[in-house]
Amino acid sequence: MSSDLDKLHETITLLIPRLLTCMEAFEQVQRNLHPSRIAPMTEFIAPFEAELRQTHQEFSNLQFPEDLKHFQEMINQSVVYALRACDGLNSGEDDFGNVMKAMRAHVRAQEHIYPLAPILSPVNKYFLNGEVRDNTDLLLALAKGADEGEPGKVGLLSADNDRESRGGFSMYVPENLDLSQPHPLVVAMHGGTGHGADFLWSWMREARSNGFILMSPTSQQDTWSLMGEEHDRVPLLSMLDFVKENWKIDPDHMLVTGMSDGGTYALMAGCQEKSPFTHIAPFSGVLHPDLTMTGQIRHAAGKPIYLVHGTDDWMFPLETAYMARQQLTEAGADLTFREIQGLSHTFARTEIPALLNWFDARLGQKSASA
Repeated sequence: MSSDLDKLHETITLLIPRLLTCMEAFEQVQRNLHPSRIAPMTEFIAPFEAELRQTHQEFSNLQFPEDLKHFQEMINQSVVYALRACDGLNSGEDDFGNVMKAMRAHVRAQEHIYPLAPILSPVNKYFLNGEVRDNTDLLLALAKGADEGEPGKVGLLSADNDRESRGGFSMYVPENLDLSQPHPLVVAMHGGTGHGADFLWSWMREARSNGFILMSPTSQQDTWSLMGEEHDRVPLLSMLDFVKENWKIDPDHMLVTGMSDGGTYALMAGCQEKSPFTHIAPFSGVLHPDLTMTGQIRHAAGKPIYLVHGTDDWMFPLETAYMARQQLTEAGADLTFREIQGLSHTFARTEIPALLNWFDARLGQKSASA
């Protein structure tokens, strides 16, 4: 029995780093995603996938004791989804839909392995930014908070937001937060046909590292209310009210952000009369014409806006961002414009550190001293 347990330990010790390394390699693919770049991205990730697949085969042949079966299943499901994400790239540029499914598989890989963060140090570190991965106090505080935090108040939370439904929201409250104090809130909106339960993970590591509350709502329909009848504004405000009633939120630091359609709707939600959002950060979106046609753009006056767009955006060309910059500047917005060289129509996650410093400089200080 001892030799069997030794073999289990040895294989897990090998598998977990390979899983996490493959997942981080996939994140590099996401950052460079473009229909014309699928082939080199597939070639890039191939060696990471091969190592993971080989070790997973060894792992699958092991017999786990009954009391460790749940542990086995979490690891196994994470690896299965990570490999599925890699496989999705093989569809090539002619089947971009399968590539998008690969992105969702990557999310599932994270979901399945995250519960092991309190007990597996490499997993705990994976869900932190690089500069704080060696912050022992932060690692211990997060692990302790996961075990001792108030149920329903910290960690991953969901309100009517399973993936078969629309109109709910997911949340992440860092396990080490002092809930007696107010904290900044980031509301992150998914792109067209996306889901809040997926997009939450685009900001998860940053929330955990920097100490802010994260909410990711799901649109009422396939995408946000950008055409025709408005379906999302009232539910979004109700979600915010719920969060403010149950957690202490810093009223001076409430950011609405989003990717693609989510970025477009973030601008619409933030440029409303009496909008609760203090800061707006659209990624790869457009300035909706309704804002100018109805005069709502006047509410951008004095509003801090962080506009991010890539030079290689194939869906919304860079010229649309130049138009937004001009109109927002003319409206009197306190605008920061970030033109990212080589960025396609994909989420510029590497821009988040600068964005957070712009949003609330205290956040970086929190992660360094946690």
